[in-house]
Amino acid sequence: METRSVEPKRLSIKERLLLRFGEARKKVGSGWRERLASHDPFFNTRDGEAYMRSVAQAYSDSSRGHVDRIERVTLALEKLAGIKSREI
Repeated sequence: METRSVEPKRLSIKERLLLRFGEARKKVGSGWRERLASHDPFFNTRDGEAYMRSVAQAYSDSSRGHVDRIERVTLALEKLAGIKSREI
């Protein structure tokens, strides 16, 4: 008799980060880009704007966006929102 354990499919790191991004963005509100740019100097640069745009696009279409960019924006947004960061 063969026994197999069935593990439920886990979300990818990227998918989990995007869920966290959505929660933090909701908590910060509709002006999240401006607030993040005023809170963290990196996001007040051309590169920072590109990161935020990339993550916003990835939130709409998870096939887009790079996980490192998503992580950087998500962690900064969680900090701004007062959300205690969790392991990724």
